[in-house]
Amino acid sequence: MTIEESIREFLTERGALRVGFSTRETLAGGPPSADLTYVLPSARSAVTFALPLDRDAMRQCLSKKSQFAFEQHNIDVNRKAGSIAKELAQWLEEKGYKSVRLHANNVYRKDVPNWQLAMRPDVSHRYLAVRSGVGSFGWSGNVGIKGYGSTIILGSVVTEMELEPTPPLPPEEGFCDQCKLCVASCPSGMFHESRETSVILGGQTFSHSQRISYLPCQLVCGGFTGLSKNGKWSTWSPGRYAIPDPTDENSLLETLVRAIGNYSKWPKRSDGEGGFETGAFGGLNLRLTCGNCQMICWGNREETRENYRLLTTSGCVIQRDDGTIEVLGAEEAAREFERMPPGHTNLYR
Repeated sequence: MTIEESIREFLTERGALRVGFSTRETLAGGPPSADLTYVLPSARSAVTFALPLDRDAMRQCLSKKSQFAFEQHNIDVNRKAGSIAKELAQWLEEKGYKSVRLHANNVYRKDVPNWQLAMRPDVSHRYLAVRSGVGSFGWSGNVGIKGYGSTIILGSVVTEMELEPTPPLPPEEGFCDQCKLCVASCPSGMFHESRETSVILGGQTFSHSQRISYLPCQLVCGGFTGLSKNGKWSTWSPGRYAIPDPTDENSLLETLVRAIGNYSKWPKRSDGEGGFETGAFGGLNLRLTCGNCQMICWGNREETRENYRLLTTSGCVIQRDDGTIEVLGAEEAAREFERMPPGHTNLYR
């Protein structure tokens, strides 16, 4: 059995759907987050794997029946990915090769100007995954697998060991059919509907939608706001900020700063703690209120359409001044919100 086969068996036994290998050569010419030596100067290769997310919990979340179940599940799978990667790194170390696990999320390059806004990962799981054939880019830029869509979490290990790289997936093995419901399900408006951007890794080109700006996503995925542009549905965030034009960076920054300041004054939620701390926003405990672009896509157009239907008919979230979270129809939610004291509603808009 080759070392690659042994690693694949090791990860498959722990629940991995796919396993791939990339090297400094196959990642050459890529962005800074494709540089393995950033985390391990002697790095030669990387191992990347994908774990599945629970679809029933996702639909409970999209339909506004339950936030906490999927929120906690998502955090648990991210932690599992990190734990498996740590175990694999230790296994490789025992064989005499320095190895470093990459955290699944929430680790950023602090040497990047305005790193809290840029949020550049130390090494990008996505780049490793698409180059090694673990998955492919969808229009949203999320990585997915045929038959699963983007409902996966990635884990990776960087190692001194020289591994045989695996090839990218051929186009016919991609999961994305360009339905672009990921764009329609994003309240932030960060994705361009028709323009692409590309990254070159080891001479291979990989493309997905152009991001108009990352700041709107930070407002929405940070949990600070979540009302759709038509006001008919929301994420699990009770925030109701009007998101400025994605090309107006100054207005976006002003809104983000105000939203972060107000967020810390929101009453304690009545439906449990949840969430996680992030250093990028001063240690705030953030709740997983969105992720629609990932949850919506199941790699099957009919299932994805059903997810979109569930989301857009799920209603809107508001929070009372005692912390109670309520899900109401769009018009009723708007009325109830306006009936609340201005000192409370001003924290959400």
